[in-house]
Amino acid sequence: MAILLNIDTATETASVCLCYNTEVLAIRYSSEQKNHAAFVQPAIQQIMQEANIKLADIDAVAVTGGPGSYTGLRVGLATAKGICYALSKPLIIENTLKVMAQAALLTLTNYMQQTPDAKWLLCPMIDARRMEVFLAVYLPNLACLVEPAAQILDENSFNDLLKGYHILFFGSGSIKWKNLIQNPFSRFAEIHQDAGCLGVLAYQAWQNKQWANLAYATPFYLKEFYHPKIFYK
Repeated sequence: MAILLNIDTATETASVCLCYNTEVLAIRYSSEQKNHAAFVQPAIQQIMQEANIKLADIDAVAVTGGPGSYTGLRVGLATAKGICYALSKPLIIENTLKVMAQAALLTLTNYMQQTPDAKWLLCPMIDARRMEVFLAVYLPNLACLVEPAAQILDENSFNDLLKGYHILFFGSGSIKWKNLIQNPFSRFAEIHQDAGCLGVLAYQAWQNKQWANLAYATPFYLKEFYHPKIFYK
């Protein structure tokens, strides 16, 4: 049994939640991406008060470690690490794309029921810039078939996979792909991830004692920060 604090600030919508195992006890959201830093700490205080649980009583802190918004990733991980350092709690880090895939499982199940003879895959996409996206491809059991990567999309990007699978595409980057692809095996959905989805994966990690190294954990950016005039290395 575990009480887990889950922090997701990797994408446009930030959320924090408190879970008992995988049950969400309290949750807060913010759709103001530029204000994720100001949102996180007050939101944590609010959910702790709502659940009537002291921060010292949690068993671990989980956070989406990337890819995603550079600022959002730093905000989430810094907050999680600060709490873990102060309270001597384990840190759990989950890949943002896998959290997105977890959020899409119910939608995928509906498609699988409609096409019982088809083999399906999940492809979460996060908008990077221009025609580039962060993506990964998962089997329905969330085993990773294509590792997370930054990829520039063109009309041939998924030709090989679409020969043998139906693929559910989703996430902010999938809009670019939808405008390029014309394939009957492609499906698109609007999926809303939140810290509750992170909580499901975090509880699995908790059960398996899959802790991150608190001292050396860093965001999983996938590529260097880009500025219109300067590349920071």
